[in-house]
Amino acid sequence: MGKRLTAMLLCTAMAASILSGCTNEDPASSSPDPSSASNSHTVEDLLEMVDNVEDSSDMPDWEGETLTLRVWNGHGTGDARRDTSSNDVVRPELERIFGIKIDAENSFDNGGQDLPSKMAVLAATNDWPELGQNVMNQDLVDSGKLYDLTELLPKYAPHYYAMLQKASPRSISSGWNGTGKLYNVASFNNTVEAITTLYDDVDMDKYKYIAIPEERLGVNTQVYVRDDILKLAYPEAKTQDEIEELYLKNGEFTREELYDVPITSKEEAFEFFYKIKEVIDENNITENGKPVYATYAFSGQDNWALLAGLESGINGIPNVDYFTFFNVQTKKIDVLFKQDFFKEDMLRFNKFVRDGVASEASLIENNEIFTNKLNNGEYAISYAWLIPDNAKLEAAGKPYRYRKVYFDIEQNTSLGLNEKEEINMSSGGISIFKDMVKEEDLPRVLAFLDYFYTDAGMNLVTWGPRSAGLFEEKDGVRQYTDKELEACMVYGEQNNAELKYNLAGSAVDRQFCGAYPVLELGIRSGGLKNPRYIYDLTQQERQAGSASNFFSSGLFDQQIKSEGVFKSSHIWNFTNEVEDIKRFWDVRGTGFEPMMTKVLAAKSDAEFEEAYNNMVQYAEENGLTDEALEACNQLMQEKYPEDWAALQGGFKK
Repeated sequence: MGKRLTAMLLCTAMAASILSGCTNEDPASSSPDPSSASNSHTVEDLLEMVDNVEDSSDMPDWEGETLTLRVWNGHGTGDARRDTSSNDVVRPELERIFGIKIDAENSFDNGGQDLPSKMAVLAATNDWPELGQNVMNQDLVDSGKLYDLTELLPKYAPHYYAMLQKASPRSISSGWNGTGKLYNVASFNNTVEAITTLYDDVDMDKYKYIAIPEERLGVNTQVYVRDDILKLAYPEAKTQDEIEELYLKNGEFTREELYDVPITSKEEAFEFFYKIKEVIDENNITENGKPVYATYAFSGQDNWALLAGLESGINGIPNVDYFTFFNVQTKKIDVLFKQDFFKEDMLRFNKFVRDGVASEASLIENNEIFTNKLNNGEYAISYAWLIPDNAKLEAAGKPYRYRKVYFDIEQNTSLGLNEKEEINMSSGGISIFKDMVKEEDLPRVLAFLDYFYTDAGMNLVTWGPRSAGLFEEKDGVRQYTDKELEACMVYGEQNNAELKYNLAGSAVDRQFCGAYPVLELGIRSGGLKNPRYIYDLTQQERQAGSASNFFSSGLFDQQIKSEGVFKSSHIWNFTNEVEDIKRFWDVRGTGFEPMMTKVLAAKSDAEFEEAYNNMVQYAEENGLTDEALEACNQLMQEKYPEDWAALQGGFKK
């Protein structure tokens, strides 16, 4: 049993009687026998069938025992999103084919705890789930809680394994922490770079309606602003209706049209927030009697959106967080929240709260309250991935929408290195708990997960089964029969029709099986089975819902990145190999993040200084020391020399 997991359980005072079922034996050493299930066809039969059918309706019923699987989302910390589908056509079909039912009612996330704390609770009660999403860590591996899938994936998840070989071969050769072993099934993004790696024959003119080149500063390039309030502050700015009208007329945007709100520096970005507050105050704008703020300081989860998202955007630094980063000046791994500019920006965000730009109440509200306020128009500006739901605003009869406003801030190459990562697919994804899934059922579970990477599986999650009647084929090409679903899936109308049927939406950020619990499997939005690709929108009359795809900075300015690396400088890449980094990361959610929020809540400059120093001291006392950073640098040099050399090389010119 892993020493760290044992120590953690002792701390809960309940450790002595748990994990009695732990084992370190390698399940891959003896291949499971799928023939023991009492069904009329085997798992091998299913894997062969999926290559010979286009639609799940052509697959036979599973006649053996039904497996009920719960999902633990290890990244969830009390997320209020609990979307449910009123007419789910995907999960019942998966249950029919594989005899596997996802138990949404009893699936769970961390419930406000960090992952180690939740893991301790599960261990204390011996109530592990069958599937874990984004739960990979060394303690679970050391204690033998997860199935080793290294030898099983090529046999029982061959379609996934073939994609993994294309997209991230180093994930296979390196495996979990350099062990060469795989314990998970991961998902693939539908970015231009990823899709052209997975497929040899992508028509990029067609695919640009699904994904365009990456935004210049990643998700931090833009904010989302109520267009009625924006128009008061910047009369020349376009509303979302005007953006869509311009797209319908021209089919594209000029750079000047994209950057119609002049924000070209960090200083102008801060001024923008104050200007929005000014017009709210001048016009006494409220929402059903409730105050409207320019923005918020906290979203009820952690500080990531503000201090990794917005903070990166206003500094012109793409894709960084506030923990470890590769400092191009010192050529070593460093800590961002200790940098002078970061501290100065935290003070300015603290003054957002003191000056009433950001809601003080947001610092103590949970995610559910935040989400309700966001979708009621009570925050004029949102940022990072927290996108207001225009469909809900329209359903509520609101006379405005939110639109993207881009920061025209030059990428800053003077400090942090923007690393071009080969995504490490040996972490994250879906893992299978050994105590909860019988060895003889493991092949069926893997075949179920593998289905999402087949043409038939991608058709299912984007079109539904033929038996549901949601599409028809004309000249061999699918078209939706439900016009609301077509408007949503093909033309980007936000009407929640995809949720009604539990289909994977056509936007970049939607995964398969969107109803809770979200399963991050397959290729986001169905790869080349995506309806926008099948409809070939290059030949269709323009639709307003496609405007957002082309209202994008990625079409004008590309990111400057390093040479490719597999082991990047992000802190989570060291938590399983550097003990002090793990010690800090274990208390990040419950200890460090609340202290960071206290810094934002300071009532004066003096109180800010004290809170900031307390935050830094807490981090150092809990492992994030100069010695720990040196251990990270040493690890990179000795164990990952290729990646260390790439980082030392700086930006790729």
